[in-house]
Amino acid sequence: MANMDKDKRDLAKAKTVYETGEIITTKVYKVSPKQKEGLDRLSVERLERLREEALPKIHERYEQMIRSRQQHPKNDDVALGNR
Repeated sequence: MANMDKDKRDLAKAKTVYETGEIITTKVYKVSPKQKEGLDRLSVERLERLREEALPKIHERYEQMIRSRQQHPKNDDVALGNR
């Protein structure tokens, strides 16, 4: 049982990291102004693309959570301490 729980946790963690699409930054020295402008543009484009990809996934997860709460309202009340 413990292995199944660990596998589920690992899968959820991997899925979360994949869906969020983190941007990795590092310091770069001796870059010409023209190169810097190009890199900045690429960074902005990448950030916009990640946001466009993330928003539908976030919306879908939110809708799933709402549907789940509508199907099981008493479980939420107990979890929140409302009896």
